[in-house]
Amino acid sequence: VISDILKNIEKYEGVHLNLNTIPLNDEKTFKMLSNGDTLGVFQLESPGMKNLLIKMKCNCLDDIIAAIALFRPGPMANIPAYIARKNGQEPITYPLECLKPILSSTYGIMIYQEQIMQVARKVAGFSLAKADILRKAVSKKTVSLMTSMKSEFITGAINNGFSEEEGNKVFDLIEKFANYGFNKSHSVAYGYVAYWLAYLKANYPLEFFSALLSDEQSSDSSKISCIQEGRKYGIRLLPPSIN
Repeated sequence: VISDILKNIEKYEGVHLNLNTIPLNDEKTFKMLSNGDTLGVFQLESPGMKNLLIKMKCNCLDDIIAAIALFRPGPMANIPAYIARKNGQEPITYPLECLKPILSSTYGIMIYQEQIMQVARKVAGFSLAKADILRKAVSKKTVSLMTSMKSEFITGAINNGFSEEEGNKVFDLIEKFANYGFNKSHSVAYGYVAYWLAYLKANYPLEFFSALLSDEQSSDSSKISCIQEGRKYGIRLLPPSIN
């Protein structure tokens, strides 16, 4: 779809657009996203995601990346706290103060798998390899391995100068996250594609909707929704022509 939109822009606007050079702080794009206007935008179309973007007042690429990661079964329970902290309605706190450098970008909340690994290294002194084993264990809910890893985690935390209570507190947070956390590398890749589509929709709506309607894989109901959405942008659809 992105390729078709770019071809349409070049054909009708005479503009050759390079996705790698478009601004990542486009005001029109973020206004559209913060209004929940996301039909046709990869990863951001569901009602729940629209609601999240509206409540979090999405205003930068990092917000899109975080939203994609938050909207997963593991971190989803933290959405209300994340929104409240981002909007200054709740103080930002950390499980342990030493975790601030790891969790400050996400307001003290673990939302990426990479953060699990960093926390395990910081608190329990795990190597990267062992931290990755922990990540896999909590993701797959391997009970026997989880029990073994918890014991190693608490021992490592105590050896690092933390109390048993602090070690248990951090490990419990990791376990809750494990219902299905997302890794940041995936979220960033998805976030860029979502932003590109949102940018094209906000700035080149005619070419955007034309490409969506020409997509042979979309259903009839999707095309009807697309036509209705296009009308909000002042786009008229010509009737079929027998010629």
